[in-house]
Amino acid sequence: MGNRTMDPSFDSAAKLYDNEFTFSEIGKLQRDRVYFWLNKINFFKKPKRVFEVNCGTGYDAKLFTERGHQVTATDGSEKMLEVAQKRNPELDIYQRKFIDISIDDNIGKSEAVFSNFGGLNCLSEEQLLCFINETAAQQKVGDLLISVIMPNHCFIADLFHFLTGKFNQIRRRNREEFLEVNVNGESIRTYYHHPATVSKLLYSNYKVLLKKPIAIFLPPSYTELFFKRNKWALKGLYLLERIFGNLSFLSSKADHYIIVAERK
Repeated sequence: MGNRTMDPSFDSAAKLYDNEFTFSEIGKLQRDRVYFWLNKINFFKKPKRVFEVNCGTGYDAKLFTERGHQVTATDGSEKMLEVAQKRNPELDIYQRKFIDISIDDNIGKSEAVFSNFGGLNCLSEEQLLCFINETAAQQKVGDLLISVIMPNHCFIADLFHFLTGKFNQIRRRNREEFLEVNVNGESIRTYYHHPATVSKLLYSNYKVLLKKPIAIFLPPSYTELFFKRNKWALKGLYLLERIFGNLSFLSSKADHYIIVAERK
């Protein structure tokens, strides 16, 4: 992969990740929106072989297998994989960094490659292009590449920062390079990708089937404490999410967006 760097380590986040995101109220609602769109493309209509990148603690792998899919789950973090293996004792889980994706034969044996909740935001635009091209080289016509990515502008986060007086945090994602994000005391270099940019990177090898916002009104997970104290507000935002979350043009202003591409 061009401009190769070692993957960032999320080892320090492994123990707390499920409590802080997976099982948080915001995390559950955001995942609900991802699965809403997966159902819309009939992703669970028949069993598939799925190769998961950045599986984290293995929660999606568990849900996929419960719905009949055969999952190969990978992550760059050894500690994340330990949690994932305990959650899925029978699952095929192993350590695989982005720099080694191109040599993984299991991509070619799968019908879909899946990466949820910002895993691909660990890659610069150049690295993301290499990842896409190397994945495409192994996939067959009709295979899927499904990614949930953070764009470089988040409307609801900016609104939250404005209302809480954190003016220096407004538009913090909107930068040409990267943002150093603190994850449990570890600084993670994070790149934010506009959906139009990702569509352009996919164009040579893929046809984009679907592009939708994930959490245009649902807030980022770091606001969980505030919304625990104001559950009525979170319910209201989720209602707005269900009403306006089908508008593709809002993908560039959401906390995440899902983009589903089919190998040409």
